[in-house]
Amino acid sequence: MHIPAFIAGLLLGPVSGLVVGAGSPVMSLLLTGRPPLYLAVPMMFEIATYGIVAGLLRLRIESACRRAGRRGGALSRLLPLQATLIVAMIAGRIVWLAVVVWLAPVIGIRGRSVALALGAIGAGWIGIALQLVLIPAIVRVLEVGRSVTARIEPDAEA
Repeated sequence: MHIPAFIAGLLLGPVSGLVVGAGSPVMSLLLTGRPPLYLAVPMMFEIATYGIVAGLLRLRIESACRRAGRRGGALSRLLPLQATLIVAMIAGRIVWLAVVVWLAPVIGIRGRSVALALGAIGAGWIGIALQLVLIPAIVRVLEVGRSVTARIEPDAEA
């Protein structure tokens, strides 16, 4: 659910990131029954934040890196994407936590469950590492594919 929102935000912008991010937990819930509704609601806000922040910050961070002298090479093109992802991940987790704390009394989550939710924030380190490696690579491959297609079919963008 997270990866499509990040990719949509990075490639298509913040509005697309918002739509994909908010929609992915809903679609997953409808198609698979997972995540449960009490988790899907905070996840909608969290993943939508991932998409919005990634879409809003990508060009700004890439521009700042260029101004700071990072030019050329594949690594320097991937680092701004990773920095964007890290900021988006932090923002999304803050929003998720805020929604969980705000909704806890409404949906009957007790204090201990909120503490467990806080612990869950740090539990996804492997997924975070994979996202920081895979998403920039996927975005770059899609961008190269888009530019090759635009050169082959010049009327496709018109």
